Amino acid sequence: MNMSAMDMSPEWPAALLAWPVVLAQALIFGSALLCLMLNGCGGNRAGDALARILARWWRILALIVAVVSPLMFVDEVAGMAGVSMRAAVPLMGEVLAKTQSGHTWEWRLPEAFALVLAAWLPARETTRSIALAILCTGLFLEGSLKSHAIDFGTAAVILRFVHALAAGAWAGSLFGYWMGARSNADERLSIEAAQMLSRMAAWSVSILIASGVYIAYEGLGHSLYHLLYSSYGRVLSIKVEAFALVLAIGAYNRFYLVPALDKPSARSTLTRTVGAEALMVVGIIGLAALLANTPPARMSMTMLRETSGAHEPAKIAISSNSVPR
Repeated sequence: MNMSAMDMSPEWPAALLAWPVVLAQALIFGSALLCLMLNGCGGNRAGDALARILARWWRILALIVAVVSPLMFVDEVAGMAGVSMRAAVPLMGEVLAKTQSGHTWEWRLPEAFALVLAAWLPARETTRSIALAILCTGLFLEGSLKSHAIDFGTAAVILRFVHALAAGAWAGSLFGYWMGARSNADERLSIEAAQMLSRMAAWSVSILIASGVYIAYEGLGHSLYHLLYSSYGRVLSIKVEAFALVLAIGAYNRFYLVPALDKPSARSTLTRTVGAEALMVVGIIGLAALLANTPPARMSMTMLRETSGAHEPAKIAISSNSVPR
């Protein structure tokens, strides 16, 4: 049987619903973490100033998570039952009570609404940042428990979770710095935020590369052949190419612009390049959502072996009968 015949296409509706939710979680998590890191490394509460700038954006992003998450659940139930989303609504209670995925959603949905409360209710900036970061961490964990990584063992789930946190820290810190630099003329805040962004991005990208290599290798079924000849591999290839381009921009920022932050022209250029980097990350997260909703090539290989294995007993019986006794 041809491997291409077993290749499984991306689940586009699920990916399109997941994209804004994963993006919103990443932007909230990373920007809140940037605020906390700024407060922790400086004595002037620079993170609180940035948190006040980001407050309205956090509220909008939290609403996106709360509104779209139930639609994601309904779409998942529809896919499990093979029915339309409208027909899936009466089945939601049964899925929540009787499936592993439903038990995960029992935590995920309340946390999505708690994220709105944390973003909208009055609170000190530091308290709000901590609450948002913790809730987004929980959402990333539950997303990892529902991912294809669960089919590859506990280590794959843990790495998938770490990978998601690193991606959120990177994307969100870019977003946080960009919004802060555009909205605040405080030179000291801009310099401190840029230096912290540089450190966070360096660590996040290092973790992304290390964990991403393992996750990709597992998803490809330990064969680079599937990088070109499977839907999973092709989406992964596009994502890696886009990531490499953003990484080049980030390297330029870190090694050429950040050391020259005392110059206004360098800070202005950094704001523009970080903005471009952040916009490109939006597309990368979209590709990540698509990849997460594309069955890995390893699953296709398993199906192929199971299908082939169905014929093995007959072949064995024939060969046994042909052996002289």
